[in-house]
Amino acid sequence: MNFHHLEYAVSVAKAGSIRKASQKLYMSQPYLSSMIKGLEEELGYRIFSRTAAGIVITREGEEFIKSAKIILLELKKIREMNMDEEEGQLNISCYYASLVMEKFLKFHNASAYKFSDKIKEMGSKDVLESVASGDSAVGIVFFAREKRRNYMKMISELNLFAAEFLKPMQVYAFMSRTHPLAGMSGVKVENLNDYPYVTYNDECSKNYLDVLGIGEHPQLLEVSDRGSFYDVLRSGEYLTSMAYRKQPESGEFVIIPFEDKDMVICSVYVTAKNYQLSKREKDFIEFVREGEVHGSGNSKKY
Repeated sequence: MNFHHLEYAVSVAKAGSIRKASQKLYMSQPYLSSMIKGLEEELGYRIFSRTAAGIVITREGEEFIKSAKIILLELKKIREMNMDEEEGQLNISCYYASLVMEKFLKFHNASAYKFSDKIKEMGSKDVLESVASGDSAVGIVFFAREKRRNYMKMISELNLFAAEFLKPMQVYAFMSRTHPLAGMSGVKVENLNDYPYVTYNDECSKNYLDVLGIGEHPQLLEVSDRGSFYDVLRSGEYLTSMAYRKQPESGEFVIIPFEDKDMVICSVYVTAKNYQLSKREKDFIEFVREGEVHGSGNSKKY
């Protein structure tokens, strides 16, 4: 038993229905039902009686819910003791994304009060596991449109909440301005096989190559960090594929559209279920979205 189980039981009691509670908690009804059943088995008595009309709280359940509410209230007080110092701190894990890192640095440096912010870059699957374990408060993942169902399944299995982060972005061939293909107006996916290709070595990045159609690339180089990734590209020998909105501002790299494949990258931010974003976390998400049509509360939830 953990605090989440208490929250689930209280939510079901308040909603009067496992179905309604599962919708408020953004989890599947079967999953919530199994959590409640497991809790009852651990306690040795039923909290709810199931009837044709819905659920009814048992006599033992009423006492349990009463105690659970007291425990959760005390937990809230404990969490709020140091809230003034910690509620503004960002603790983010993110897939290797230049846009997010650039925005993170600008946001951090612009803070009137210097918070001890944290950001860790890793593969998208590792991001989800980082949030699920409590190591990160907010995670940001990117994935090919074709893999949406796979990611939503992983998010659900890890009992996480997800909402749209950025609008879908087009994928381009990405390379140094000194690369042999840099002057082309368009390239075909098969052209990528003719030049050394660099990718991150996490499982999701490598699976993405199969979606793109170059899973058997003959000259593949895998790296584990963004610094090495860009150093390799600066050599002018390697290229890669990347989601972008417009040509990079630095002029050091160029993007070239694919003529034969329409690739789109989607993104979501994830948190633990029932986690409430702090004002500064919300401000950061909106700061990264700057220039996009995103109103407060209009993010698509998954």
